[in-house]
Amino acid sequence: MIRLAAAVLALAPAAPQADPVRVDEKAGTVSFGAVVLALEIRPELKGFIEYVVVNKGGKDYESLFKADVDAGAIHEGLRKIGVRPGAPPADEKGAPSGGKLRIWVEWKADEKARKEPVEAFILDTKAGKPMEPGAWIFTGSKEGFVPELERSDLLVKANKNLVSLIQHDPTVLVMNPAPDPGGRRYQGNKDLLPRAGTPVTFVFEAAK
Repeated sequence: MIRLAAAVLALAPAAPQADPVRVDEKAGTVSFGAVVLALEIRPELKGFIEYVVVNKGGKDYESLFKADVDAGAIHEGLRKIGVRPGAPPADEKGAPSGGKLRIWVEWKADEKARKEPVEAFILDTKAGKPMEPGAWIFTGSKEGFVPELERSDLLVKANKNLVSLIQHDPTVLVMNPAPDPGGRRYQGNKDLLPRAGTPVTFVFEAAK
């Protein structure tokens, strides 16, 4: 029976692994793969988004991109390239703190390599144009009990939202530094976003 059980385990397919997080300390970058999500999954949201990229199991209906990565590895990688975690706003009038970084998105279009700042994919409806490029804040995620790990850890591992446009989610790793618009300011830039399912690479770069 023991030999049979061992044989069955040997033949069983390996559990799917998360995509790797690549850290280049010399270049000061942390990168990982993601895919483009379909816009306006839920009509009641009228196309407004609160997140830029979420992890598998996160709020993909309010995001532009989805990844399947180890959020803890991203956190560790950013620290390795010298970006220090801070904290989300203490209250509605506060501001997020932490190291600064810039976010780039790389992909292929017609077999040609493309690279744009992540803001180019985000339409600022208040300004009537894509979001202005700037530095994002590595707040680092609040800590708390993570049920699937049965211990206290970064809450991004439970809620699975990586980069937010809002400031009232203390569990994300990276936050938009602009004052919180209450989630009704940003939409996807349909003129630039590749079609849903297109693979992309996110690159976090330490900002000086």
